[in-house]
Amino acid sequence: MPHTSDEELGRRRFQLFREQAVEAAIDKIRRAPAAEWLAFSNNDYSRLREILGELWTRLEREKWDRYAFSTLTRQDLQELLALGSPAQGRTLSPSALEKMDAILSHSRSAS
Repeated sequence: MPHTSDEELGRRRFQLFREQAVEAAIDKIRRAPAAEWLAFSNNDYSRLREILGELWTRLEREKWDRYAFSTLTRQDLQELLALGSPAQGRTLSPSALEKMDAILSHSRSAS
């Protein structure tokens, strides 16, 4: 059996934690009536998982833990998908991260 370096084990552990956090968030969103989960396509689901994974990677854990995924609405999810769409395959811009944080923390100013 080949030797696995501590660095590689750390990467795998990080990836596992990220996947678990994203799946827990998706489960909360899926159960939220206002999210209207069934209205989204498989591509939307995949893209949302990518976006949430990127957010989990880039944000402080305390901030992530404060998000109430179960209170997201269909409009919130559509906005997250729209903000994450231009970054497909790349990292999210600081501006997109700020806007997503406002959506997830429900701190957007009422327009």
